[in-house]
Amino acid sequence: MKRDYLKWGALAAALVATASAEYELARAVGFNQFVAAAVPAALDLYTVRALRSGREVLAAVAAMIGVNAASHLVTAGLVAVSVPLVVAVAAIAPLVLWRVHSLGDDRPEVTSPVTGDRPGGDERPAPAATPKPVIPAVPPLTATPFQWAALPASKVTTAVPAAQPRQVVTAPVALTPADLRREARKLNREAVRSTRRPVTIKTLQDELGLSRREATELRREVVGTVGP
Repeated sequence: MKRDYLKWGALAAALVATASAEYELARAVGFNQFVAAAVPAALDLYTVRALRSGREVLAAVAAMIGVNAASHLVTAGLVAVSVPLVVAVAAIAPLVLWRVHSLGDDRPEVTSPVTGDRPGGDERPAPAATPKPVIPAVPPLTATPFQWAALPASKVTTAVPAAQPRQVVTAPVALTPADLRREARKLNREAVRSTRRPVTIKTLQDELGLSRREATELRREVVGTVGP
């Protein structure tokens, strides 16, 4: 649905223009600065509700005109603040509450669909027919092999045992002292080539899975040997 931006823009401008006068009138009759702001807010909400529902638009606009006119008359000194004026401003919030809720309670009537006339004027929708399940014909246990072969492939199933998951067992590989020295020399060469420093004990521990004592002794053996 296409939105009428001009219409709602004019509404917003009018609400802003009238809010100041409504606020000043509430302050003039004794409302504090926070409560006084609720008076223009209440009138604006009532006007928007009336415009959206299409009812009581004239009453909402007349209320805004009356409040704005009274505010300007008080500001100009043409009308004094009196008891009737204070009572009228104090009644704005309760009246707006009543009318906004009255406009919001109007709901469209829901009519049930008419599917046919029944004797006695009782109109009820006929129950939907439930389709019967189709059960495929299965040959008896004494059927011949030719009868079984005539069945569709999707109707005959063969039980297949579930495949057992393969179990992969990994055993730790133990390195001999010669293998450890060879790997340590390799790590040392890489460390010297990249950092220009011998391999550290921590690197030997992490790469070869050694204790600190074992890594210390191994480093002492290979740290001076940089060649192959």
